[in-house]
Amino acid sequence: MLSRFFIHISALLVVVSCLAQEKTTFSGTVKDIEGNVLEGANIVLYPQDRTIPLSFAVSGKDGGFRINVQKNIEYTLNITFMGFEPLKETIVFIQNNTTRDYVLKEALNELQEVVVNYTPPIKVKKDTTSYQVDAFVNGKERKLGAVLKKLPGIYVNKEGDVFFKNKKVGAVMVEDRTFFTGQPKMATKNIPADVVSEVQMIEDYNETPFLKEFENSDELVMNIKLKEGKENFLFGDIEAGVGYKDRYRFHPSIFKYSPTVVHNLIGDMNNTPTRSFTLSDYLAIDGEKDIQGIIDVYDSPIGKFLQNTDYYDNNHYFGGYNFQYNPNDIHEFRAFALGMSDRTLNEDMYNYTYQPSQDIENRIKNLTGNNKIYYGKMKYKYTPDLYTVVKLDVAFDKSNLESDGINISDNAEDTRHYTVQNTQQGERFLMNANVDKWFSGKNVSSAKLSFYDNREFYTNRWHSAYDIFSESIPLSEVDTYKVIDEGERKYTNLDLDLKHHYRPFRTNIVTFGFNAKLQKSSLDNFAVQDTGQPQYTFISGFSNDFGSLLNELNTSVTHKWYIGKPVIVDFGVVFQNVFWKDRHALFENTYYENNILPVGKIEWNFDEKKSLELSYNMSVSNPRPNSRLSGNTITDFNLITEGNPYLMQTTTERALLSFSATKAYGFSLYTKLGYRKHKEPIIQNITSDGIAVGVSSYQLDNSTDSYDVSVNGSYKRKYWGVSLYNTYFYKNGISIFNGEQTFNNSVNVNSDLRFRTEFEEFPNIELTMNNSFYKYSNPYFENRTFTTDVDFSASYDYKDWKFEMSFFQNFYSNKSQSNSSYFNLIGAKVFYHKEDSPFEIGVEAYNLGNNISQSSNQYNSLYFMEHRRRVFPRTVMVNLNYKL
Repeated sequence: MLSRFFIHISALLVVVSCLAQEKTTFSGTVKDIEGNVLEGANIVLYPQDRTIPLSFAVSGKDGGFRINVQKNIEYTLNITFMGFEPLKETIVFIQNNTTRDYVLKEALNELQEVVVNYTPPIKVKKDTTSYQVDAFVNGKERKLGAVLKKLPGIYVNKEGDVFFKNKKVGAVMVEDRTFFTGQPKMATKNIPADVVSEVQMIEDYNETPFLKEFENSDELVMNIKLKEGKENFLFGDIEAGVGYKDRYRFHPSIFKYSPTVVHNLIGDMNNTPTRSFTLSDYLAIDGEKDIQGIIDVYDSPIGKFLQNTDYYDNNHYFGGYNFQYNPNDIHEFRAFALGMSDRTLNEDMYNYTYQPSQDIENRIKNLTGNNKIYYGKMKYKYTPDLYTVVKLDVAFDKSNLESDGINISDNAEDTRHYTVQNTQQGERFLMNANVDKWFSGKNVSSAKLSFYDNREFYTNRWHSAYDIFSESIPLSEVDTYKVIDEGERKYTNLDLDLKHHYRPFRTNIVTFGFNAKLQKSSLDNFAVQDTGQPQYTFISGFSNDFGSLLNELNTSVTHKWYIGKPVIVDFGVVFQNVFWKDRHALFENTYYENNILPVGKIEWNFDEKKSLELSYNMSVSNPRPNSRLSGNTITDFNLITEGNPYLMQTTTERALLSFSATKAYGFSLYTKLGYRKHKEPIIQNITSDGIAVGVSSYQLDNSTDSYDVSVNGSYKRKYWGVSLYNTYFYKNGISIFNGEQTFNNSVNVNSDLRFRTEFEEFPNIELTMNNSFYKYSNPYFENRTFTTDVDFSASYDYKDWKFEMSFFQNFYSNKSQSNSSYFNLIGAKVFYHKEDSPFEIGVEAYNLGNNISQSSNQYNSLYFMEHRRRVFPRTVMVNLNYKL
C-alpha cells in the first residue's frame, strides 16, 4: 500500500517538474553610466497575460540579477533605483537563456515622482519585510491564509499558524491594531483576501516603539494593511452545514472596521471533529512566554481540558466578541470575551509496562466530559505624547470541568471494574500595569506591576465493588469501596519589574534592572472513605494543610555593544536573593539562597539575510509548591504521590549556537547546536510493587545533561518550494527505583520533508513526510519506536469550482514490543462559488475510510505506555456559506 502511494506521488512530482520546465531564465547586471554596479535595484517584469504572476528580482552586490520567466510571453520590464531614472521596455523571451546588461541615468528633478509612483513587491527595511499583495495573487483567494501561501518566505500550516524565517508568528494586527485575540489562526481563516493591500512581517517587535532599540525581543508580528476604501466596512462569513447522522455546523464570523471603532464577532456550534478554541490559542491570549508560566497553564483546569483532543464524539459551542475603540492617538481601549461549552466522549485503551517490575496492565477508559470555559480581558493604552506610554490590562477566567468514566483494569493478578468522577473548578484574575518613559536619546525607563490570583477546587471519586486500591491506602473492609479525594489550591503573586536603559555612546547601551516577587500559595486536601455511614472516614496519612510564602529579589545589569555594523555583543549578570517559608501541619521549613547568574550573547549579522549567534545563560528555578508537601495524595487507584518538604532550587545552564541564511526565492538555511546542563535536578523516586506505585520528589547531588541539533533547509521558487527539517535530541538521566539509583538515556531523531506547489492554472499539492525515531533505555527496560506520517493534500480551482482532497497515513512500529499498526484519514471537499455571488455551496467529508483507532506511545519514569484511541468516525457534510 505504501509503495503504491509513493509511486503516485513520484508521478505527480514528475508532472510538476515538467510544468516547471516551460520556463527560461533572464539574467544580467545593472550599473550607472560610470560603470559602477547598483546593488539593490528592483527588476520587475509585468506580463501582458494577467493570469500569469509578475516576476521580480533585486540586484546583488555585483549588480547582477537572475529571474525565472515564461517563454513566448510579452513582458513589460521596469528597472528602478533610488536617485536614478527608471528604465522601461517591452521584451519577449524566445531563447532558453537571455542575458542583458542595463545602465541607469541619474535623475535630477523627478526623484520624488519616481519614489511616489512605484512600490516594489517586496521591501525590506530593518526588521520589517513588506509584501504588496496584488503582485502575488490572482483574485481567486478567499481568505488571508491563501494569500500568505503565495508570499515568498512565508509558510502557513493546516492549522492556520504562520511561519517566517523559520519562526512562528506570535500575533496578528490589522492597521497596527491587535486583531481579535491576536491569534494567527483567527486571522488566516477569517479575514477576506480581497481587503488586504499589504502584509508586513515585523521582527523583534515591541509594542512601545522607542523601546525597540533598547530591549531584545524574539517576538514576530504580522501586520495587515487594508486596501483604500476598506477602512470603513463590514465583512465576514456565515457558514452552515448539515450531515450524515445528524451532524451540524454553524459558524458566523463578522467583522466591522472603522478608523475609531472595531467590532469582531465569532461563533461556532458543531458536533464535528473541529474545535474552534485550542490550547495554543489559550496560550496566545494568556500571553505566557516563560517556561514556568507555560507549565502553569498546562496544569490549570482550562489547560487540562484543552489538551483533550482524542474524543470520538463532540458537541462544541463557542462564542467570542472583541471591541476596540481608538478615538485619537492618545487613547486606545480594547475588550474581548469568549465562552465555550463542550460535551465529549472518549474511548482509550492503554497498555502499561511498569518500572522496574515489568508488570503489564491493560486498561480501558470510557469517558464522558462536560466542560465550560469563560474568559474576559480589557486593555487600555494611554499615549499622551511621543515619549510616554501607559498600559493597563485586566483579565478574568472561570472554568467548570466535569468527567465521568467507566474503567476496566486487567493484569496477570486480577481484573478490576471501577468508575471515576472528576470535578475541577477554577477562577483566575490577572492585572498588569506598565509605564514606559523616554527621557532622552540616552535615557529610557520602564516599570511593570503585575498581580495574579488563582483558585482551584477539585474532587476525585473512585467507586468499585472490590478493593482495587494500593495496599498503602488503609481502607475499611466494606461491600462497596468508595474513595474521595478533595482539595483546594490557592496561588497569589505580586511582581514588580523596573528597568532603566542608559546609552552613553551611540554604540553602547547599559540596562539596569530590578525585580521583586512576592508569592503566596496554599493547598488543603484530604482523602476519605465512604463506608455508608453518616460521616465519612478520613484516611490516615492522606491529608495536607500546606502554606508557603516566597520572596525573590533580582538585580541585574547588562551591556549591549555594537561593534561596527555587523557585530552585537550583549552580556550581563543577575544577582538573585530568594527566601521561602513553608508551613506544614506539624512543622515549618525555611530556605534561603543567593545566586549570581551570568548571561551573554554574540550576534554577527553578515547582512540582512545572514546571521550567526552564540548565546549562554544560567538560570535557576524554584521547586513547585505542590512538590514540597509533607503528606500523601491519591493520584489514581494504584498511584500515590508524596511530596518532599526539603527540596531546593535547581540550576540550568544553556549554550546555543545558531546560524541563519534567508532568501525569499532560493535556498535558505537555519541551524542550531545546543547544550543544556541541569545541576541538582529534581527527579521522581519510585517505589513499586507490581502495578501499585508510590512516587516522591528527590533531589540529586550530581548533574544531568542534554544535547540538541537542528538543521533546517528550504528551497523556494515562485511556483513551488521544498524544505527539510532535521532534529536530534539526546539526554542523559537518572532514575531511582525502589531505592536503587540507575542511569538512563533517551534519543529522539526527527526528519520532516515538505513539498508544495503554487500554480495559478494547474492543480496544487502539498506533501509532508515525517519520520521519527525514539529510543529509551535503562538497566531494566529498552524501547525503540519508529513512526512515519505521510500527509498529502491537493487543491484545484476550475472556473467556479474548488476541489480539495487530503490523505494522512500513519505507520507505527514498536520494535521492542514487536507491535505495529497503521492509521489513515481521508478527506475531501468540493465547493461551487459563482463570481460576484455571496453564496457558496459544497460537500465536505472527513475520515472517508472510517478508521476506528490510532496508536501512539509514551514513556516516563513510572512506565512505558502504548495508547490506542478511538477516532472520530466518518463525517459527510453539505455546506452553505454566505459572504457578507
